[in-house]
Amino acid sequence: MKNSFYAELSRRLAESGIESVSKEGAQLEILLHAQPVLYVSPGNDIFLLPAGSKNEEASELYHQVAVVADEVYEYVEAMQGTPILHASGLNEEFHLLADFGGAVLAGRERENGQGYQFVTWTWDYGRRGVSHGHYYEGDFQSAKQDFAVRSGLISKAQLFSPEQLTELYRATDFLLEEGPAPEEKHLRAIQEARTKIEYVVPDLQDRLEQGQEQEPQMNL
Repeated sequence: MKNSFYAELSRRLAESGIESVSKEGAQLEILLHAQPVLYVSPGNDIFLLPAGSKNEEASELYHQVAVVADEVYEYVEAMQGTPILHASGLNEEFHLLADFGGAVLAGRERENGQGYQFVTWTWDYGRRGVSHGHYYEGDFQSAKQDFAVRSGLISKAQLFSPEQLTELYRATDFLLEEGPAPEEKHLRAIQEARTKIEYVVPDLQDRLEQGQEQEPQMNL
């Protein structure tokens, strides 16, 4: 588990331009300007090193790493010890992660350190085969959400897309900056909602900036 967790976390962080180095498997050090500022333990605890204390950049990095580490730890742990999905017609070996209401959630580790793939299917042919696959490259959260909908555990109407959440966040920006001052209980609810959106939409800032760039410019 430890080696798989560190390898995948290091790969995911590298995709975001974050450097890391494993110290003999005991911990994964996270680098800032080529200097270790925090580390991740095998149990997914994150600690600031002395070089990262009272450092604003290191604090921001801490939160970035924490979000990615939580997701990686969840799906790497889920893959450990789960049975192989036995279904006709599969060309790759998938682990069965969940099975409910006629839907299946499965995952596999790609070769050569290329990450993980997740997929949801529906059973057919008397539960001997699967069909109508929805594939997710390294996106475990979306795969779980899709499984919950396809299995009937939750209604799709209860879910918000990243685009919808981004626009809701943008609306709260306008409300807090331009609108009348909300009552304390309303302000607390808005702040809690914003925090949740920031967590579930990790690329929120990029989406907000893209939306600003796409806004039509007025000709003066």
